[in-house]
Amino acid sequence: MCFRTTKSARAKIAKTDIECWKLLCKWNIAPCQGMRYFKGKRNCNVKIKTECYNNISYFIYQGYHSYKSIELAERSPLCHDYIKKFIIPAGTRYFENKTEYVSETIIML
Repeated sequence: MCFRTTKSARAKIAKTDIECWKLLCKWNIAPCQGMRYFKGKRNCNVKIKTECYNNISYFIYQGYHSYKSIELAERSPLCHDYIKKFIIPAGTRYFENKTEYVSETIIML
């Protein structure tokens, strides 16, 4: 998954837990980055890095990518076995656009 945002976008800090959805393959492994998730376990923090695409847009490749709703996740073209509910925990740094989040940590419910 690749997250696209504007050059002026700023990271936010989650004031409360944020519900989100991820695509997963067998054994709860993410289809793109190969990260494995365990129910109820907070994944280690990763530093979110933005990469300039042009003078207007940025892409974010590193970080925990998730969808804002199950409906958006269901429309994803990525190959996956199932969709799981997650939270971005309160206090976590994250970015968002119209359809997705990318955060420094995440927990599978």
